[in-house]
Amino acid sequence: MHTSSPRLPLTTKLFYGLGYLPDSIMNNTFFALVFVAYNIEWGLAAAMVGAAAGYSRIWEAFIDPFFGNLSDKCRSKLGRRRPFMIVGAILGGLACYALWAPPSGLTPNQLNGYLIAITFLYFTAYAIYSVPFMAFGLSLGSTDEDRNSLAGYRVAANCAVLALIAPFLQRFVYNGSFGASSTASLANIGLGLGSLVLFSGIAAALVVKEKPATVVAGGGHSHSLIDGFKYTVRNVPFLMVTGIVSFTIVGLCATLGVTTYLNLAIVAPGNKDLASQLFMYSSIAGAVAGFVATFLLPRLSALFGRTKLLFASMVGIITAFLLSPLVFTPIDPTQTSLFVIVLPQCLFQILVQICVTSVWVLTFPMLAEVCDYDEIRTGVRREGVYTAMYNWGCKVAIAMIGVVGGGIVQLSGFDQHLAQQSESTIQILRWSFALGPIPFFLICMILTLKFPLSAESNQRLREEMARRVAPVAPRLSELKR
Repeated sequence: MHTSSPRLPLTTKLFYGLGYLPDSIMNNTFFALVFVAYNIEWGLAAAMVGAAAGYSRIWEAFIDPFFGNLSDKCRSKLGRRRPFMIVGAILGGLACYALWAPPSGLTPNQLNGYLIAITFLYFTAYAIYSVPFMAFGLSLGSTDEDRNSLAGYRVAANCAVLALIAPFLQRFVYNGSFGASSTASLANIGLGLGSLVLFSGIAAALVVKEKPATVVAGGGHSHSLIDGFKYTVRNVPFLMVTGIVSFTIVGLCATLGVTTYLNLAIVAPGNKDLASQLFMYSSIAGAVAGFVATFLLPRLSALFGRTKLLFASMVGIITAFLLSPLVFTPIDPTQTSLFVIVLPQCLFQILVQICVTSVWVLTFPMLAEVCDYDEIRTGVRREGVYTAMYNWGCKVAIAMIGVVGGGIVQLSGFDQHLAQQSESTIQILRWSFALGPIPFFLICMILTLKFPLSAESNQRLREEMARRVAPVAPRLSELKR
């Protein structure tokens, strides 16, 4: 089945990449802006903001399997995944605006209640869209080349968000978008982000054609959620690839969320404008490097092997964080050019983003191969449930970002009203950032080396799938007669 499948057309890859914009926008811009908006600008305690973010992601992890299973079983005229993508894009667009445009005049308790409610709605819409969308991609590609290419387009879309959207958000807030105040700027940001989510999600759903579900000879297992859950938790390769991504998320994002606080406490004390510029330029540099890497990584993987490339990426990330105390050091902006101030953080982000991009690109085909492995064993193609359970692990990790990130800021004693933070605050922020990610990436390195599915074993799986599918087609055609 897989070896004889035609290659995917460029249009499919481009619009599938476009379809990742809602996922990337809703995920990345949330953590880039939520503490800036609700803690620094509107005064909610960092721990309260972190808790709202964390609990809503736990809720999303809980509902992911239901939407995955529903999309596996859906048999609409538009296909299994596309109806969910359309509904999710509409709800996501509305939630994007509502998150960054709360009603004026709310008390702190009311604002906290609003944040909790809207983040639950926000990530419900995200689940409706993102789970079927990723399952969509796992069913599109049949060859290693197509799967690597699809992963590249997904990650390229993510890098575009990180380069062209996320870095400018804080600048819009602090400098005012269209001459507006910070609060009005946030509302304008919400309107723009919501529009992008709405139109890109619907465009992808309408243009990319869904691959029909296959029937495997001897398959008799149902599409029930209980069966899907049972097979995922017993699938060791699946647990391993989910672990690699989940530990990467916690190790990377829980600490990167502290970057703004490091700049406000150490590099540019109390200078929000300079801190936002550092965030903007370093994020752009890292995202551009990641974007370029998406087109090189499939070739490097074929040349050196996926395991070696993933392992080297983990080493690179650990090295970057160990060197981070040299990056976040006090600088007098009146005596130093902006280029010299920004350069260390740009180099740090370039190294980190190239390495982490390899994780996102190379684990996507690994997950597709896990679905092949399950189909051979059970006779059922259930990308939706596997995507949901994969997301479950990732969202639990993402929930830890808000809790851990907010906890670090709270523990450090950072006070958004002070221009100069205490020495203990500076040291807690600095060393939590430098050493916190290392245990997580050591675990990722072990899981990478132990991952059991290789190119050779997957080729044997595909040949076995071809032998099972081939005898079914004549019998189905005979039934139609």
